[in-house]
Amino acid sequence: MRFASRINCLEDRSLLDAFELIETKDTISFAAGFPSGETYPLAAIEESFVKVLRREGAGALSYCATSGYSRLREIIRERMALKFGTDYALDEVIITSGSQQALDMSGMLFVNKGDVVLFETPSYLGAVNALRAHEATLVAVPTDEEGIEIQATRRCLEQYGDRVKMIYVNPDYQNPTGRSWSVQRRKAFIELIKDYDVPVLEDGAYSELSFENQLEKPLSFYDQRGQVVYVGTFSKTFCPGLRVAWLCARKELMEKYLVLKNASDLSSSTISQMQMAYYLEHYSLDDHIEKITKLYKHRRDLMADCIRREFPDSVDFQLPGGGLFIWLRLPEDKDAKELLKRSMKENVTFTPGSAFYPSGSKNNELRLNFSNMNDEETIKGMAILGRVTREYLAE
Repeated sequence: MRFASRINCLEDRSLLDAFELIETKDTISFAAGFPSGETYPLAAIEESFVKVLRREGAGALSYCATSGYSRLREIIRERMALKFGTDYALDEVIITSGSQQALDMSGMLFVNKGDVVLFETPSYLGAVNALRAHEATLVAVPTDEEGIEIQATRRCLEQYGDRVKMIYVNPDYQNPTGRSWSVQRRKAFIELIKDYDVPVLEDGAYSELSFENQLEKPLSFYDQRGQVVYVGTFSKTFCPGLRVAWLCARKELMEKYLVLKNASDLSSSTISQMQMAYYLEHYSLDDHIEKITKLYKHRRDLMADCIRREFPDSVDFQLPGGGLFIWLRLPEDKDAKELLKRSMKENVTFTPGSAFYPSGSKNNELRLNFSNMNDEETIKGMAILGRVTREYLAE
């Protein structure tokens, strides 16, 4: 068989392997970016599905409009206006089958083979893979503690010129580092890109998972030219199995996204959208988010305590203000992939940091997910990983 050339672009199996480990019972996994299953509001979800089926009947099991269930889109539009001050119209919001579909459609819309996509570095592996599949040239832009570096972004825009077709960013509690952009950096970035005709894909997956009860304005709030395409999802704040996410863009862009959405899957699951709308109308998602962020903050603190206690002082990390991850740095001459080989022999996994670099790599970093393990598993797994790390660094 002869395969399309794009399959050769997807060599890194880190994300795939993390998902394949879901059903491995004996493994303590800090690898994947999953929310905790124990936080899913099962009774409310069950009631929502039952009520929707009784109310809508066969309509809930039929095709939906390509743009999505209008009531859910309206709730999302209103919620974003309330939370973030955005002003999207109803026809500037569509429902996607998970945020991954929104990333893939953005690649289809903007990227031809050889075009340049700028990524903050390190960056979300799922976005890297989605855009790599469109045979883009991925260019890493350095970041610091405040976000993407403005002068480095400017140099890339100047260097690659019209070849730059998109910039991908994840400004809130970023996957994988847990960093958030400062307000000043957000404003400076928007001020920079308005001089260039390049779209920005803003991934807001973690924007509401704040441990400090403080939500920052998204880049789309500051955008006056319609360059920012915002992607949101209920996978991290509610549950991922429903695959309900959304994409916001100005109308001239949205018309093209709708053509791609229709070609991709006709429409997202009708019953999942109706269930989500019912839940949002009859329950408080804000109360649910408050509950899960309290749990995740506890698990973040527990993992951080374990790192301080179990790992050598030469291992560095910073405490994230939200999200699902802690980013560790080993000494420069050590390789996280080698550490993973050793820890997997003792049934503990994580994701090596090199997987999150769009072009080039650093081998001495790793991402730990703290949301999905209970206290007992975290303490046990981190003790094992700490011991394996000490042994490796002592060599």
